[in-house]
Amino acid sequence: MSIHIRDAVEADMAAALEIYTPHVLHGLSTFEEVPPSLDEMVERYAKITDLGLPYLIAELDGKPVGYAYATTYRPRAAYRHTIEDSIYVASGLGSNGIGQALPAKPIALR
Repeated sequence: MSIHIRDAVEADMAAALEIYTPHVLHGLSTFEEVPPSLDEMVERYAKITDLGLPYLIAELDGKPVGYAYATTYRPRAAYRHTIEDSIYVASGLGSNGIGQALPAKPIALR
């Protein structure tokens, strides 16, 4: 299994939403109760990439199977040099190395 990591583009947000929605509906890590709309996902993507921060897609056989991004941690001045990353893998594909392939990449690339 070969996982390909690349920069996300706006057109990837539909796939990212498809990956994210089960995490919202059945997980505890998102702190959201209702999945965002596609428009909201696109807005979030734009806010992150407009800051020059990474937003990455993991592909398996050309299909998006995970994504990761880094964003500002908090708006307070003390955190101005701090970012946090988020990683999401498609349902049923855990333990395939997708999540491990994503986290180091955003920090190392930038």
